[in-house]
Amino acid sequence: MEVDQMPVRHAGDEISEDWRRAVLRSIGAMREDLGYEHSLRTLARSAWLSPFHFHRVFQKMTDATPARFLAAWRMAEAKRLLVHSQVSVTDICMQIGYSSLGTFTSQFTRMVGVSPGRFRRLVATSADRSFQEVLASLSAASAEPDRPQVTVTVEGGPDERVYAALGLFSSGIPQRRPPACAAFTVPGSARISGLPDGEYHPLAMSFPSAVTVAEAVATAEPDRCFVAAGDRPVRVVDGRAEPTAVRLRLRLRRDTDPPLVLALPLLAAAGPLAGSPA
Repeated sequence: MEVDQMPVRHAGDEISEDWRRAVLRSIGAMREDLGYEHSLRTLARSAWLSPFHFHRVFQKMTDATPARFLAAWRMAEAKRLLVHSQVSVTDICMQIGYSSLGTFTSQFTRMVGVSPGRFRRLVATSADRSFQEVLASLSAASAEPDRPQVTVTVEGGPDERVYAALGLFSSGIPQRRPPACAAFTVPGSARISGLPDGEYHPLAMSFPSAVTVAEAVATAEPDRCFVAAGDRPVRVVDGRAEPTAVRLRLRLRRDTDPPLVLALPLLAAAGPLAGSPA
């Protein structure tokens, strides 16, 4: 049977090794040249699948469409260049496939939470600081609600007691400012409230204590980043959440996981700079 004739898996099915390799081929094509247009057809061709089956298989395995996954990697590369190089924002914009500086700046600000210039300055002030210190500061400044809508428990992670950042996002990619977030030690729980009606994906992340702010906000290396995602979204209807309790287990990031685009813990801990106009 050809790969693109296989039925899309359902929850609980085993992930086909052929599908995994197909998706990894397309991700490799994306990352090899982020400045290229990468249409659905060209990505499907790199995966050796038909466009229709490629789109379905890719979304099943990554919890994101190919277009959103590509956009996330472009922003992840922009973050890396902003932190680890002196390349101008205009040149970064062109390198990752944007022809308009205004469009790039708007997209970066929307997805990361702060403009490219402010992101570079913000990281520069805390580059060598332990990212765990940032999460500890955020945790200390947070107050738990008396009547939570949902309680999220997080386990696993590095072989040490660390802080994790948790957000409830509108999609499976951690981007844009979530309506709720928290930082706490793992294993541990966060009590979340204030969620408007809608559907939310609980996503958590952590790093070993040796990882610095500069490394954490711009890393693409899976062996230093721990992530966790719920197997189903939390739905809020008339202010009531279902489920009311979620358990997540941190694991090392896989190549099929979307990159961490949002720098929310760092932005929240930075205070007025993060919230000031872009």
